Amino acid sequence: MVDFCPDDTPELKAWRMEVRGFLEEHWPVGKVFDYDYDEDEARWKEGRDFWIKVGKKGWTALTWSKDYYGLGRSAIEKWILHEELNACGAPVYPVIGLAVAGAILRLGTHEQRRQHLKGIAEGTVLWGEGYTEPSAGSDLASLTTRAHRDGDFWVLNGQKTLGTAAHHCTWMSVLARTDPDSVKHNGISCFLVPLDTPGIQMLPLHNMADGQQNQTFFENVRIPADCLLGEEGNAWNQVWFGIGGDNLDNAGPIPDPHQFRVMRMLNETLRYCRETTRGGIPLSDDPVIRLKLGELVAGVETMKLMAFETYSDAIQSGARGRGAMRPNLNQAYYKEFWPHLAQTYMEIVGPLAQIKGGKWAQLEGQFERYFRASFGNHAGGTAQLKRMVLATRGLGLPR
Repeated sequence: MVDFCPDDTPELKAWRMEVRGFLEEHWPVGKVFDYDYDEDEARWKEGRDFWIKVGKKGWTALTWSKDYYGLGRSAIEKWILHEELNACGAPVYPVIGLAVAGAILRLGTHEQRRQHLKGIAEGTVLWGEGYTEPSAGSDLASLTTRAHRDGDFWVLNGQKTLGTAAHHCTWMSVLARTDPDSVKHNGISCFLVPLDTPGIQMLPLHNMADGQQNQTFFENVRIPADCLLGEEGNAWNQVWFGIGGDNLDNAGPIPDPHQFRVMRMLNETLRYCRETTRGGIPLSDDPVIRLKLGELVAGVETMKLMAFETYSDAIQSGARGRGAMRPNLNQAYYKEFWPHLAQTYMEIVGPLAQIKGGKWAQLEGQFERYFRASFGNHAGGTAQLKRMVLATRGLGLPR
């Protein structure tokens, strides 16, 4: 088994125990809330209440500059925090808000940082993402949403899709083309858009795993000029690829919550196989099933090793978020492994795995729901896109 032991000092051990004690008090063992795939109002309230409690501790902004609502703590402390959050199934703060905060910390003006970072740090303001379009998903540079300057305002027109949980949000980070005559990857700008602005309409897109994404339409939406984030026309490099700006966050990469979701389901499957008999023997003693389980364990261990290597690379090089190879390799592997893993679970459990609820449902229907969720792994680009990035940006191969 692959292990990385970050708490190798008394101070870090004490920090882990502090986090663990907080979670024991505020997030019961066994409770799970995944905002991507859950529209239950009560669970959403529990999730948001939890994020606010984490925010009051200062932990959402743990590594941010103290000048902007952070605690200025170290990257390894943030790693430990997220290990504990993920290990107990606590709802991780929506990744879109954290990505927006990272971009504002790097690229924002002092006024933008003061305006937006406090709400993210406290967990009181949620952000949606307006990047993908119906004809510009993995090929994001093909986006057609336009923004033109009109005096002290920008005017947005276009459509965005697959806005995860955007209907719960009050702001959206939107990419729009501000120079229609530029080369494909140039001329794209980023805007911080309040969703109560006249001209914005949102329609639901219900995904197959019980969550909701959204289509968002912008019709002559007028936003103040200071809603522009970073340099006009340079969002492809600055926002999408995280290049440039100020270093106001001490964080390195953090453990992937999806990896821990995989690990929890694998542990549940191992327990199920030990406790369930078929043909008079435990499933865990069936040689075919043992082979499948061994393959899954090897896959999870590979994911763990990749995460550790990503963290090590970033900390040693100081180039957080800047290399194409490791992050895209990790994501390509995960995006292909997750559906395979979910399919294997269904095969091991058999037809009962398809039952969502009732006395015959296995593990309270977790297998069935997990299988449906495994096909919603397009966020940030499909596995095919990640392979293309590895080939072109990582290995220098021609398109």
